[in-house]
Amino acid sequence: MFLALAGVSGWFVYRRAPTTEGAFIGGAVGGLILLIAFGWLSAIPARILEWWRIVTARFGGDPRDGKRVAIIGTLRGHGELTAPFSRERCVLYSYEIATTDTHDNESTYRVAYEGFAMVPLSIEHGPERTRILARPDIKLAKTRPQGLAVEENAKHFVENTTFAPAPKKSAEEKDLSHTDGHLRVDYQRGPETNLGACALFEKLLRAEVSVCAIGEFRADRRALLAPVTLRTGTSFGIGAAWRVVNAAIACAIFTAFALVALTLFCVNFPIDAAEQSHPQRTVDWWEVDLERLIQKHVRMPLAEAGMLSTQGFYLQQLCIGCAKGRLEIGGRTLELKHAAYTGGRSVHLSAKPGDRDGVTLDGRDRVVLTIDGKSADVPASWLLPNDIVTALGSEGEYEGRVTVIAPDGWIRCRVSFNTRVDEDAWLVKRN
Repeated sequence: MFLALAGVSGWFVYRRAPTTEGAFIGGAVGGLILLIAFGWLSAIPARILEWWRIVTARFGGDPRDGKRVAIIGTLRGHGELTAPFSRERCVLYSYEIATTDTHDNESTYRVAYEGFAMVPLSIEHGPERTRILARPDIKLAKTRPQGLAVEENAKHFVENTTFAPAPKKSAEEKDLSHTDGHLRVDYQRGPETNLGACALFEKLLRAEVSVCAIGEFRADRRALLAPVTLRTGTSFGIGAAWRVVNAAIACAIFTAFALVALTLFCVNFPIDAAEQSHPQRTVDWWEVDLERLIQKHVRMPLAEAGMLSTQGFYLQQLCIGCAKGRLEIGGRTLELKHAAYTGGRSVHLSAKPGDRDGVTLDGRDRVVLTIDGKSADVPASWLLPNDIVTALGSEGEYEGRVTVIAPDGWIRCRVSFNTRVDEDAWLVKRN
């Protein structure tokens, strides 16, 4: 997923800032932001479904066979366990024995021993009981029992327990569908260590507490199968609703980050600069629309507020008498390749010399479109300040760019040109 999002971000960056280094950095940063936003966005439907399952169970809905459901009731344990360090009675526990290894004056935290145990569990809800045939995913408070008795208990526990090598992955077997629900695992990581210098941690779950479990319901076993989420307390529905809200807020925040980053990038890397550096590439209309949107709603307001200096513009380097661009009207496309000076302050852009159809720029502030011999002025309301940019150089060299986008998108034009004009007539006309 990250590679796909980074690829999209890198491609977009390259369209406006066509350098390999810029595309790589932009892709990595943009991909990370989009991945976080997408992750929170994709979590919202699952959290809404979790909330709905809890609401359905709260109002007495019957669990459906083969579906993930919520079961709400009182936790029962078929048997009891003794916690390894505190020696408290419980139905489920997990523990860690952690130490700090020192090597070359560097300290490394290491879990030397860890384990988990549970007796067969079930949830009593009304006249029914539903078993939990999986190691549940449960959040419990981690405690650190201390004292001489605790150290003696830990030493006795380690001496009388057979430990297996810890698996490479942290995930352990959770599916107990073919057992009675009893599970115990004890792992050792690394060599034996001095328990007197270790930190001892426990998590306990006692019976007779209100719980909510979510898992796949099997009617023939009257049980929930893995994966099972188990929560204690009474505010399951409220907690699930808040998880939906939190996911939506986080998604909105990171989406806003992405939009701000996109906007700042587009402000600082105008599309005409990419056109100039890569004249062989044809700009897509969505890029033109985005550029005009940024120009109208970001650059111009910031410049008017004095927060952004007025930027210049970039023009493509074309030969004298050449044009590069296209005019689209109602699905018909004219590739504009020829630029001709037609007297006064008028320049005509067409597909080939002598064609009447095309774009006429008259005096820089009037644009005329001609199709099938019929001409029409472009309304001033269609044009933004940078839609028409021109420059008069030495010896009458006149170059520029014209962009026209109709409000309904029926007419679209973007074309750059370079031609030679009568400089004396041009300047007289200007005065």
